[in-house]
Amino acid sequence: MPNTTLAIPAGVEINGDKVRVLRKLRGQSMADFAARCKFSVGYLSHIELKRRPRVSPEAFAAICDALDIPAGERDTMLTRTAQRAAAKVAA
Repeated sequence: MPNTTLAIPAGVEINGDKVRVLRKLRGQSMADFAARCKFSVGYLSHIELKRRPRVSPEAFAAICDALDIPAGERDTMLTRTAQRAAAKVAA
């Protein structure tokens, strides 16, 4: 009998557009921001361009830390879909 269980992709759905906007508002170049996060510029570029819509929890934390986003506000960095899913879990 085939396994019909849906696989849930691992990682955190991050809003790449918001990462890019906040990075630019803080006046950080992509190279400087990537170095602060300890990422390659290519990896950061893929996140911002939504070619990598999911990141590890560690990468998510590094991005939020580099943007000085407090722990209680980090859900704002999630995609809308992920925010709705998190709200359902919390309810």
